[in-house]
Amino acid sequence: MKVGRVTSLEYLRACCALVVLIAHLYGEGVGLPPFGPLTALSHYSVEAVMGFFVLSGCVISLQDYTSTGGYYRARLLRILPIYYAVFAISLLAMLACGVHFGLWQILGNIFFLQSLDWEPLNPLRFFIPSWSLSFELYYYTGFVLIVLMPRLLLPLMAASIAVGFGLYFVSPPPEAAVWLLHAFSYFAMWLGGVLITRLARSGHAVSIGTGAFMFAAGLCLARVPIGAAVKFDFARLFGVSVGFAFLVWALLAMSPQVADPARRRTMLDFNLAIRGAIAAATLVLLWGFSDSHRSTKLELTVLLVLFTLAPAWLADLCGRLLRPATPFMLYVAGLSYGLYLIHYPLLQTFNLWHPLPPVVDFVIVLLLSFALAHVLEYGFQPWIRARLRARRTAFASPPAAAKPAHGD
Repeated sequence: MKVGRVTSLEYLRACCALVVLIAHLYGEGVGLPPFGPLTALSHYSVEAVMGFFVLSGCVISLQDYTSTGGYYRARLLRILPIYYAVFAISLLAMLACGVHFGLWQILGNIFFLQSLDWEPLNPLRFFIPSWSLSFELYYYTGFVLIVLMPRLLLPLMAASIAVGFGLYFVSPPPEAAVWLLHAFSYFAMWLGGVLITRLARSGHAVSIGTGAFMFAAGLCLARVPIGAAVKFDFARLFGVSVGFAFLVWALLAMSPQVADPARRRTMLDFNLAIRGAIAAATLVLLWGFSDSHRSTKLELTVLLVLFTLAPAWLADLCGRLLRPATPFMLYVAGLSYGLYLIHYPLLQTFNLWHPLPPVVDFVIVLLLSFALAHVLEYGFQPWIRARLRARRTAFASPPAAAKPAHGD
């Protein structure tokens, strides 16, 4: 069964894209005045990428590909055209701004090696978000192994989690090796999407109240690092990914495209006592080990307490309040990949040029990002697909028979 777009998951995809967009435009924009809500969003960019990983594993595992070749063609056709188009735009912008880059950097970005965090191959300064795309390609290959041997899912997931936590207890290996291990550890987030899809399709559901509560707990855990490298600290990213995966699982269980209520086998629904115990442990970690501002801790605490006491009611309220924005959010979801890549070279170019006041620059970059993402997703990408389809048709068609000469 091939499942089309699931509206609730597309809404989450749009949310992740907007969080990354605002986090970069506001968090890295030059001279912007402080504004509490945008400052809070700017601290969740990597967490939003983990959300993308969960959604990617989930959505890809919802499709039934007829062959490995068909799967790779579909995935590469989705990733490569826009990737290389924005890569070229980034190079041109860096040349125009006089920003240095080396041949090895170009090669590293062309062949998706920039996630190794090895100095010669680092992402181009205007193409930083591409690190997650290299991880995605690695995960696409790993997914083929799971399709061929489904029982590998849980061992691979356990191994990636073990690597993520194990890195806290061993001496750090060389840079390229440690980032390959990081890539493998984040595979756990991607595989989480695959796992919850399997669970939902086989009749194992989680209630929307439990999903919303666990997401609130995950947002709290996202502020609790263990290691010194806070931004890419595995423990906190794993915590928020688990919460996000529970929310996705609940939404999948509600979708008639994925789960049939008549064939439901189990329903996971945490009662108040369980929610209270999880919330208490989460708040101990938040207040005991997080170095976030006191105001951030207070806001997260209030959020978690509310979702502990009335998660289903609050989830329903949020759904009602957000429903009018659904058409716009579905549009953003359709642009999410192009938007994720194209905003960054625009941001860096405007940061260096400073053509206008900072707030005006912010608005211009925001509008340009949407406009160019629209061109990439709804103009350039369909054009590439049409060209490749025409070429395949031409190669597949037998040569036309020669026309008989006049008079024969």
